[in-house]
Amino acid sequence: MKNLLLASAALGVISAPAFAADAVIYDPAPTAPIVASVYDWSGAYIGIQGGYVWTDLEFPAGFGLADENFDGGTLGAHVGLNAQNGNLVYGVEADINYTWNENEYVLFGDTYEVGTDWSGSLRGRLGYAFDRTMIYGTAGLAITNGFVEGPGVDESETLTGYTVGAGVEHAFTDMISARVEYRYSDYGSDDFGLGLGDFDVNEHAVRVGVSFKF
Repeated sequence: MKNLLLASAALGVISAPAFAADAVIYDPAPTAPIVASVYDWSGAYIGIQGGYVWTDLEFPAGFGLADENFDGGTLGAHVGLNAQNGNLVYGVEADINYTWNENEYVLFGDTYEVGTDWSGSLRGRLGYAFDRTMIYGTAGLAITNGFVEGPGVDESETLTGYTVGAGVEHAFTDMISARVEYRYSDYGSDDFGLGLGDFDVNEHAVRVGVSFKF
């Protein structure tokens, strides 16, 4: 009996490493990766903007006058719609602005006030988004109201042309974003009913704006 117990104990010692080698240790379930949220620029928005405008007036040939510049502040509103595909953001935007840029000129001994007051545009936008920051270009139709006032003259004309520009926009919250934008607008030419030839009008503008997405 004593020999049988010793043999059983020896067999148990010999078998233990084998059972240990066969033991399976299960790792806990892997943690799901954390995916950072990416801002979605898609949707409609409305906003306000303001800035400064530099307008260039080219007199008709034969006046003997150099090009004139008149500038002033501008304030307006915009509305638009964006769609997004990957990092590309594309859409359409319209805006309307009032501008305080006028000047006085002496022609043939008389003083005339010349300027533009309101302007607007309908443009396409194409941007590249880095999450909440987007750089974009824009181009489209531009209109403005130019006027000439003086002795016996009170003319106002709507000028139509094109506008191109670029900007950068950042979304501070899911609903509010801010932008800085530069645009060049060429409004073509008009004689303003003076019968003196066509005056060419173009404009440089820098604006900052805030948009509210809904």
